Amino acid sequence: MSPEWSDLKVILAVARARSVAGAARAMGVDQSTVSRRLTALEDSVGASLVVRGQRQLATAAAERVEAIITEAALALRAAKDEVAGTVRITCPPGVIQHIITAFKAARESYPGLVCEVSGDYRTVDLTKGEADLAIRGFRPVEPDLVARKLVEVGWSVYASRSYQAARGLPATVDELARHALVLYPVTMHSVPGMKWMDDHKGNATELVRVDNIELAAQVMLAGNGIGVVPSFIAGKHAELVRVFPDRVGVVTFFCVYHETARNTARVRAAADVIAAYFEANAALFDGPAAT
Repeated sequence: MSPEWSDLKVILAVARARSVAGAARAMGVDQSTVSRRLTALEDSVGASLVVRGQRQLATAAAERVEAIITEAALALRAAKDEVAGTVRITCPPGVIQHIITAFKAARESYPGLVCEVSGDYRTVDLTKGEADLAIRGFRPVEPDLVARKLVEVGWSVYASRSYQAARGLPATVDELARHALVLYPVTMHSVPGMKWMDDHKGNATELVRVDNIELAAQVMLAGNGIGVVPSFIAGKHAELVRVFPDRVGVVTFFCVYHETARNTARVRAAADVIAAYFEANAALFDGPAAT
């Protein structure tokens, strides 16, 4: 049986007090408890640890163990408290540039913090360490995941100015059936904005489906159809015009991480950087007001 660290403390107490009685007083226990724990420790290592006249030999090892454990504990605490190292972040592809911009702005505050971003619509497994942070358009249901609300993202119907010049824009939702439309695969319809066009396409026959909102925007920019994209995507392209005044969907973005990372300084700092950026740019993500 391996000795317990709490028993090693008994040796240190005896050595420092130079008696079992003194150690008992220092530890706030009775002498029999100290004697019993000393005996148990000696039995576990198969040797006498406190010998009259040679006490310093017995306690030197315990003091060395104490020093090693203390040093390790301090190193672990420093690693948790230091805002440095790589934070792996996963997010929808259209959000990557915003994450990079957020960390670029925070470089002076956190020079040792490195952001490693991957764009993925897949829900990565944070419990298995596939990423440190995830930007998600839904609140997780797993009890061991922490979700920090970031911003509401508005989705609206857009078309390019070239499309408008060539074919005009529908005045009502019912008129969409006479236009070329950009849609998303059914597998992506858990997002309200991505499902909206399918629900309102009527008997339209000029259809194209894409599995990426950036690609949808590119198809629309080329004048090949009317589609639904988040306002922060459309906002990058002056060529895109809003077709209907009202938003057709809203998604709430969350910054998600595993509860075990809550007290890790680099993860906590990264979450703060992301939250501050989204808060400062809430209008961009929420979308323009109805006109």
